[in-house]
Order: sequence, then C-alpha cells, then structure tokens
Amino acid sequence: MAENQELKGIIRAVLEEIFGDARIGDVHVASAYDEDGDEILRVKVVFDGTEEQFDARKASSVVRHMRPRLAMIGEQAFPIISYVSSDEMSGVKDAAR
Repeated sequence: MAENQELKGIIRAVLEEIFGDARIGDVHVASAYDEDGDEILRVKVVFDGTEEQFDARKASSVVRHMRPRLAMIGEQAFPIISYVSSDEMSGVKDAAR
C-alpha cells in the first residue's frame, strides 16, 4: 500500500473535484483483501455536505476518476468507498487504534 497520507490526499482531491462545494471531512484508508484475495482499499469518508450536494450519480463515478491517480503512485488496490457520518467515523478511528 502506498503511503497513507498520500492516499488520503489523492482521495480527498478527487472527492472535492467531484462534489464541488460539499465539505469532505476525515478520510480513513485501510488495506484489506476481498473474498477473491485481491487487495482493496477500504475508504471511509465523512461527507459534510447537504443531501442535495450528495449526488449518487457523481458518487458512482468517483472510483473511475480515482484509480488513474492512485496508479500514478503505484497503488493498484481497488478503492471501496463508504460515506459515513462524523459519529460513525469516530468509531472507525477508535477501532483502528
């Protein structure tokens, strides 16, 4: 897995480009393996925008925009993105410690 801060920076940049004015909060990235044994990135993102700012069509295209940028730093794992609330993210951070 590429450097965690570098991954977070790329993920945040892509999300901000896709969602525009919506505020992207904390980003948590963890390396894992899917059921087939392929490496994935479990990405949890706090989306601090309104419901109107969260467009499901845009959200579904995020990975398509993200993968080429991740590949530029040598990251081949497929990102699986979950959008969570701030409260949910604090649970993720507690579990990761």
